[in-house]
Amino acid sequence: MNQFKIFQEALEKMYPSLTVFSDLDWDEVSQEYIASHDERPKDVEQFVFNFPQYLQDKAVQGDSPAYLFELAFFELLQNQVLETDVTPPKRPGIYLNPTLSFLNLEYDVSMMIDEATKGNVQIIERPHVLCIYRHPQRGLHHVDITTPKLEVLQELEAGPLKGRSNLPSVQQGTLHDLIELGMVMEVSASV
Repeated sequence: MNQFKIFQEALEKMYPSLTVFSDLDWDEVSQEYIASHDERPKDVEQFVFNFPQYLQDKAVQGDSPAYLFELAFFELLQNQVLETDVTPPKRPGIYLNPTLSFLNLEYDVSMMIDEATKGNVQIIERPHVLCIYRHPQRGLHHVDITTPKLEVLQELEAGPLKGRSNLPSVQQGTLHDLIELGMVMEVSASV
């Protein structure tokens, strides 16, 4: 198999939803994408990783719909999250799940893909922030981020909390919800 076909198949495998929501011709798009590089790409992983940015640049130029690059970033992050192990820390405390990834979206790409699997292909505009992560026991998840969730997550960004009481009482309910969702991990002291 020639190198071009390897690159094209890698793109098709990583970004399958793009052909569901457009009349994208992988052969043509792959050729254009390779031609956009100053020199012929050698690393397939890097080539595939940078594809959403290429689509975003094309959208800015008016050559591609904006929802395509959002779909591509969504699929890329899902694959990266699935490849990341979630190992709970050993020390007691409250920690951010290390797989948390955020997308600031103009389209509800998660809902679009869900609806497409039911045969209802549609473009759904809905500005929101989506968190994609791997739950320690239940696998891949995505959750819309609200301001209260974001505020608690930001508290944990600087490092783990020793306990729930380190947060104001108004945020403790949100913290509990984040722990239940698997976005935050609470490690208790071993006896």
